[in-house]
Amino acid sequence: MAIDFDALDFVRSQNKSRLYDTRLKTLQKENSEVHELALQMLKELPDEKRWSFEERLKKIKNSS
Repeated sequence: MAIDFDALDFVRSQNKSRLYDTRLKTLQKENSEVHELALQMLKELPDEKRWSFEERLKKIKNSS
């Protein structure tokens, strides 16, 4: 019985690629949820503290 190692390597790389894509999509979803939560919490802050957090959020968003 012959084993096609090239095909086996291809399948393994495809599986790794799928796992990577799945993990990336999960992280993107979590990131957007955290962003939404940050915006919601920002709205609930008092006005005197809000501007500093808005600036921090802008810096984080621009650095990505």
